[in-house]
Amino acid sequence: MKFDLTPRRVFAAFTLVPLALLAEALILQHLQGQAPCPLCILQREGFFLFGLIALAAAVHNPQRRGAAIYAAAMALASLAGMGVAIWHVWTLHHPKFGCGIDVMEQFVNNLPTAKLLPWIFYANGDCAAKHEPIFGLVVPEWSLAWYAVLFLAAVFFGFKWLSAVPARAAA
Repeated sequence: MKFDLTPRRVFAAFTLVPLALLAEALILQHLQGQAPCPLCILQREGFFLFGLIALAAAVHNPQRRGAAIYAAAMALASLAGMGVAIWHVWTLHHPKFGCGIDVMEQFVNNLPTAKLLPWIFYANGDCAAKHEPIFGLVVPEWSLAWYAVLFLAAVFFGFKWLSAVPARAAA
């Protein structure tokens, strides 16, 4: 039995990964008491955006070129998230520079997502606070790793779909 990786199935899988990561973030926040900082929230926003694009693509079920465009949009969302995660990792290693918590926190907490879903997207932590590592990595490092995986997967499938030979119409 051959399992066909249609764009719809791939985009559905791409939707589930950010949802699982956001669920883990909520577990860390609400069950383990790790208050999210503004950079944490921006990383959540990146995963949320990636997942929304993937969900839209799964519902739309585009053909080759459309699937590649959705994959490119997901790659851009993951690049933005990677940038925030890199900044957060740097902040953890240089705590005296901080993240400008006063200005950044106010900005993040005034975003529409923070108003609509404050239990997910409201920042009230310190960006330089170090929490217990999970399998040797702190949360921003895990976030960076997942953004890299999602970026590489989106690029791989985008090029795969773009270079695929279109199916011939039945005569």
